[in-house]
Amino acid sequence: MDFVTFLKKLTWRNVVVALAFVFTVLYPLIGGKSYTLHLFILFFIWGVVAASWNLLMGYAGISSLGNIGFLAIGGYVSGILAKSLDLSPWVTIPIGGITSMVLVTLLLGLPALRLKGIYIALLTLIFADSLPSILTQTRDVTGGSMGLHDIPPFFSGMGKIHAYYICFVVFLIAQYIIYRVVHSSTGLAFVALRDSEHFAASLGVNRFKERLKVFALSSFLTGIAGGFYVHSLGDISPTTLAIEPFLLAITMMELGGMGTFFGPILGSAIIVFGGEFLRLAGTLRLSLLGGLICVIVLFFPGGLMQLVEQLEDWVQKRIGRKRSSPAT
Repeated sequence: MDFVTFLKKLTWRNVVVALAFVFTVLYPLIGGKSYTLHLFILFFIWGVVAASWNLLMGYAGISSLGNIGFLAIGGYVSGILAKSLDLSPWVTIPIGGITSMVLVTLLLGLPALRLKGIYIALLTLIFADSLPSILTQTRDVTGGSMGLHDIPPFFSGMGKIHAYYICFVVFLIAQYIIYRVVHSSTGLAFVALRDSEHFAASLGVNRFKERLKVFALSSFLTGIAGGFYVHSLGDISPTTLAIEPFLLAITMMELGGMGTFFGPILGSAIIVFGGEFLRLAGTLRLSLLGGLICVIVLFFPGGLMQLVEQLEDWVQKRIGRKRSSPAT
């Protein structure tokens, strides 16, 4: 491919993604503040959580409300093993992800095969709501309502910049995995089951296998994100399962656009950085966020990605008209 052909195929969306990638790579090296690095770490982690959740709700059409529970399981398992048994986080994080995957697949994936719609949502919500009580009752292991503190970092002497780049790499790997899955035959099967289950079954799509597959993948990636969450920040508590993180994670998907690849990423960035900026508004912060969400959902039901696509179509039409108009 020559340079001219490359420029013709280059879109403004690819340019924006490339510029955002370069900025994210270079930001800590050009004087990034410690607190801003902390916000980026939160964005990387919640970006994985929202994208994994979108895989369940947006692409597979499964109304899951328990994905914050997947995060908590992965985080607690990794934190407990690292703190109590003095294991390396690089060992405990995969164990936390696998534990989350196994528990979710057995307790939610298998029962969900017999349920539909709101009943799956209720089952997953009950699963997540039961975890704070379990964590409180097992205080000798989990720290109870106070949570786990002084969780070991990824390595001795780790600084904020190290956690930044580690979480950034994990974010990229997770997004790449999700992208490959979505654009594979498995992703097509998820979408087919979401849009028309009976028609998908008539084409040979195995509902049992595909639903277990999406639950396993979503819970594994979210559990891994939970492990990196606790080893980056150093603590975790039952407040992670409170209503606010749950609503914010749902908002990340809805705001960006469910069923789109970039939607959860865009929504995570707006909620993490925009929410922090709105802290200046004090108690009005959540009200302003809620108002923004209502406006977006009202005028753009497909989220901000719908607005982006409409702007893209408008620009292309304007360019097409200029090219087709006679020369003066």
